[in-house]
Amino acid sequence: MPTTDILLIVFIALAAVALLGQWIALLVMSRKVGALADRIAPLLPQVEASARMLPPLVLEVQAMVVETRPKLQAVAANVAEITVLARDQVRRADALATDLGERLELQMVRVDEALTTALANFEQISTTFRQTVLRPVQDVNAIVQGVRTGLDFFFRHRPSPALAPRAVYQDEEMFI
Repeated sequence: MPTTDILLIVFIALAAVALLGQWIALLVMSRKVGALADRIAPLLPQVEASARMLPPLVLEVQAMVVETRPKLQAVAANVAEITVLARDQVRRADALATDLGERLELQMVRVDEALTTALANFEQISTTFRQTVLRPVQDVNAIVQGVRTGLDFFFRHRPSPALAPRAVYQDEEMFI
């Protein structure tokens, strides 16, 4: 027998085995589908009842959607308008806060300048007061004190109490 005949017999045998395997697989699948059909059969009336209730439910949902669509559109438009208004108000508040901050800073600079000027003027006035009023008063006071001491010395022939040494008990007072 030639090799081609042997190969042909082998391939035919392989094809027969493959067909037998497919037939067995189909038989197993057929039994599984039958068992599944047996398990699904009690559920079919419930599915059919649910399917019968589905069209009215779909109609109700469609009616609800038709009824709520304009309201939802109005709500969406209102939300968009509120968002625009809120953004504008925030921008205005920001501009107001910025302007207020700038004005406050300017006023603080002005107050600082005014205080600096007032303090400089006060210092100048106090210096001028010391030079024009207090110094002559001190000079006059010194002259009066000198005249008083001189007259005291001249009329009493003893030194002024301000110039005289204090009594011995002065040292004792320091320890008390």
